Amino acid sequence: MDAAIVPAVAESVQCRGCAVRYHWVCFGASHGAWQLLRPADRATAERFLADYTHIRRAEGRGSADPAYYRNLPTVPADDPLRWQWSRRERSWRHARARVLSPQGEGRRIVDVGAGVGWLANRLASDGHDVVAVDVSLDPLDGLGAARHYHGVFPCVQAHFDHLPFASGTADIVLFDASLHYSVDYAVTLAEARRVLRSGGCIVVLDSPIYHHDRSGHQMVAERHADFERRFGRRSDTVASRQFLTPHELARLGDLLGLRWERSRPFYGWRWAARPWVARLRRRREPSRFELLVGRV
Repeated sequence: MDAAIVPAVAESVQCRGCAVRYHWVCFGASHGAWQLLRPADRATAERFLADYTHIRRAEGRGSADPAYYRNLPTVPADDPLRWQWSRRERSWRHARARVLSPQGEGRRIVDVGAGVGWLANRLASDGHDVVAVDVSLDPLDGLGAARHYHGVFPCVQAHFDHLPFASGTADIVLFDASLHYSVDYAVTLAEARRVLRSGGCIVVLDSPIYHHDRSGHQMVAERHADFERRFGRRSDTVASRQFLTPHELARLGDLLGLRWERSRPFYGWRWAARPWVARLRRRREPSRFELLVGRV
């Protein structure tokens, strides 16, 4: 990774390529983030975060207790989003066993869409060299929450279509429940591929997959309508794809020279029965979540 983003000893740094000055923001003690959003990406990020942060706060995300973040993805039994964190914990354990542990410690990993940094914290604890990337610096639901972790890993505010890392420097680019926010998968994944070294891989966690486009589009319409009813806004200020299909994965693999490996974490029998229940009730197919590994 570009060593220039790691030190927190300066308040700003000027890019030699574009002459733009980028700044360091401190979260407390030795924790902080480099604000490396390109000027062209800032307006889009601000529009996205206006919706995203409002809705996430309304959903009850975040905590005033530092231990809450250190224990993630495990949350208390009364947490309103325990069902979601439980699924994410199983996704993480599945990825850890299938991809991360077999490669050994010391992997250079870019955690894209790191959110509060819980996964980056786990990866760093496992001995990996990880940098957390997100557009949000929110103290409750963004990179600002990284101040609660004992270990220090670099945090970078950047857009996943323009990662501020040198080409061929990462072993793994990991999309942490974030790839479906892409406006153009080909652009986003091409940028991830650029950052990978030879033999590296792209890992996708917790992005919804449907067999058919129509099911995904129906889900998006339902989601926007539900958000408008509950939160007073549709959460579509910035367009995003929001789901994947096998056909789309095949197209992206051919386009970018990626060989996809797919596997399914086990989320419990109730989750496994969802497709059968949907058919019996004549509803649209439910989303499924897979571990996607794109090898170069």
